[in-house]
Amino acid sequence: METKANQTVGSIKVSDSVILKIAEVAATEIDGVDCSGQSLAPANAKAKMFGAVKCKLNGETVALKLDIVMLEGHNAVNVAESVQKSVKSAVQSMTGFTVTKVDVTIAGIKFNK
Repeated sequence: METKANQTVGSIKVSDSVILKIAEVAATEIDGVDCSGQSLAPANAKAKMFGAVKCKLNGETVALKLDIVMLEGHNAVNVAESVQKSVKSAVQSMTGFTVTKVDVTIAGIKFNK
């Protein structure tokens, strides 16, 4: 009995926008990150224009940058590290790309009223 090796019959491409959405959803799942629905809250005018998540593809590797707004009462370092781990894990498992780095900028704090 012969076993056949998996053979590709074409190419598979993953859009930048898909990677950005995966990263954004992964970040919004972290306790302490301000989001509206499933989108990161825009931190500033630049984020409103260009988005809170940016990625740079290089072959099968990707580097990500996220601007987040943190909720009052959470530890900034813990929230940022949790975002890094969550985003890296989600992007790698869903796309197969290697995530080389995840830069997180805490661009603001949302205070309770």
